[in-house]
Amino acid sequence: MVSFTSLALFAASALAGPVARQIAIPENWNWQIENWEAGCSRSGCYYLFNITVPSIEGEILGVKARCSGSEQGYDNSFTVPSVYESCQMLVGANNNAAAKLSLRPHDGTGYGPQEIIVSFLFSGYEDRPAYNFSGSHKATYNQFVTPPINFTITPTQVFGVA
Repeated sequence: MVSFTSLALFAASALAGPVARQIAIPENWNWQIENWEAGCSRSGCYYLFNITVPSIEGEILGVKARCSGSEQGYDNSFTVPSVYESCQMLVGANNNAAAKLSLRPHDGTGYGPQEIIVSFLFSGYEDRPAYNFSGSHKATYNQFVTPPINFTITPTQVFGVA
């Protein structure tokens, strides 16, 4: 039988453990998407673009990367969410970027996934934990129709990574 005292000590020790610090999304931190191209075929939609995540002086070291990937779930009628695909780092070390297409709507209103979702991993160092920032933008399917386009993504979510 477990006593009340044992439970209280266990709870107190759990509270005394290390707690990850939360970090705020820097103000006006916009990621540049350049040369965006996306298209769709019978096997699903795909994308290709360059991303620049700017550095925040004294806080975050940015990256430049080339991202490409495709929608997943063809064998399941696109009901399976895509997973993040790592981008090829061009400039920057330790931190990383990844991207994926959102899940395709199945309400008859859409053509392919509606958004591109981009993730930036700010690697941990010594006592600082790693953080993942993410944001999204409307997916435009412009391949073979218009020249590549440029736009910005502003991160809207951040969470600590163990």
